[in-house]
Amino acid sequence: MKPAEHGIVDEGSDFYIYTPSRTAQRTFLYPLRTGLFRYEAGYRQERSSFDSFLVMAIRSGGFDVRADRATRHAGAGDFVLLDCYRHHSYASTEPSEVLWLHFDGPTARAYYDLIADRLGNVFPLRDPSYAITRLMGIFDVFRESGPVSEPRMSKLITDVLTEFAVAASAGGPSAQRQSHAVEDVLAYIAAHLADPLPVEELAARAFMSEYHFIRVFKRETGYTPHAYVVDARMHAAKYMLTHSDAPLKRLCEECGFTDPSAFCAAFKRRNGVSPMEFRRRSAAR
Repeated sequence: MKPAEHGIVDEGSDFYIYTPSRTAQRTFLYPLRTGLFRYEAGYRQERSSFDSFLVMAIRSGGFDVRADRATRHAGAGDFVLLDCYRHHSYASTEPSEVLWLHFDGPTARAYYDLIADRLGNVFPLRDPSYAITRLMGIFDVFRESGPVSEPRMSKLITDVLTEFAVAASAGGPSAQRQSHAVEDVLAYIAAHLADPLPVEELAARAFMSEYHFIRVFKRETGYTPHAYVVDARMHAAKYMLTHSDAPLKRLCEECGFTDPSAFCAAFKRRNGVSPMEFRRRSAAR
């Protein structure tokens, strides 16, 4: 089915509605609606109640999500889990693509309470592919008009929620997993100082939205990503000035500074002397 809501791009957007059997309602976790939507910036949905739980996988773009009187930003790679029985809203902050599933079942609330209590309503996974593959498996059954096995549907939903619960029981990706992701990025920066290293590239390596990555990176290192890269390049430049006779142009290229004159000005502001004077003083020691 094609969406009729304002702010959803018709091309590339589809959703499907399913009515579970009474057996499924008593026994299983079951899908109610599933879709893959492309949103324009500025789309907004607000509900007092919509009898279901909702999983959203943000494939691109970003959303501001409000639930339990708190607003969180969900960016590319993040998941959203909402109790739609309660007041909630979400709004796209930029053009976005989202794979989503409304579901319910006898154990749905217990899963929700466990996960939301420890991870909140918005969270990343270090490896999101497992959960996304299961969500896409549900969507594909309806898109391809295949036979709906309710036990199979229940297993796929359980797989997704169990993946979230594992992250929650490990203290959540917010601590150990995010720390490892930042460590991987730091190693990448050290090995690629000559490259541009834009923030969006570093965030993608950490499987986080740019907004979320900046917050996590600063929490873990005390620097913004940009400030850290500049500092790392300055340290590399000082090392080369001390331990090599590389000309200034080559030094700038290898340390990622595109403008030698701007580098010299920044170096003098930070160290009180020009790069060449720093080299002369280091050689005299």
